[in-house]
Amino acid sequence: MKTIKLALTLVITALFAACDATSSDSLTLDSGKVIEPTVILDEQNSAESISTSKTEPQIQQGFNTTDPAPFITKTPAKQVHEPFFLPDENVKKTKKLFHKEYNLNQINSKQFDETAYGFFVVIQYDDGTILDYSLDKVNNKYFVKRFTLAGKYQPHDPFNRLDEDIIYKILDISGADNPDIFFQELINSPKITKYRDCIVQQKQSKYAMVDLTSCEFDNRTDLSLYKSKS
Repeated sequence: MKTIKLALTLVITALFAACDATSSDSLTLDSGKVIEPTVILDEQNSAESISTSKTEPQIQQGFNTTDPAPFITKTPAKQVHEPFFLPDENVKKTKKLFHKEYNLNQINSKQFDETAYGFFVVIQYDDGTILDYSLDKVNNKYFVKRFTLAGKYQPHDPFNRLDEDIIYKILDISGADNPDIFFQELINSPKITKYRDCIVQQKQSKYAMVDLTSCEFDNRTDLSLYKSKS
């Protein structure tokens, strides 16, 4: 009789262990997941014929929250934007400043790819800063799909002095007449704090909106260029 009771105890214990293992695999929602935009450029039409398809995050049905603050993916720089035009002179500056003549001693790794349809660059510097941009060529004109400089999270001093040279070059490409003054006005501009764990500052340049976003959530401060909503 004692042998039977012992066997039953072992079976019941095993069943509880299986249930615990199953419950640990429950679905979690990653609010910091970045949704990359998909941009389609039609070379058969005019340069102004640009279509964008928005990719929305799939959120589990029935998910409720009382937090009114948007997710990090809803900050302005993380939304889907239409590509913006850059004149040939600024495109040449982009290639010259970040690809051909930049100090290789400060670069940890670099990826550059150019075809008849455009080019993209990803540069990682020794201090961990990453420059990532992509331009598409349509009817002999260049449109910026992505232009982001990402550094470590430092809301009061977004980028160190080694990065300032890169920042001024980006602002020059964006159409800022005086990149030094423009950047000072940007970091002194009103702080938008309605986005959870993020501080957003913006200033319009000639060809693009310049967005400075610092997010504690993903330990990043981004300087981004994109086309603002009309």
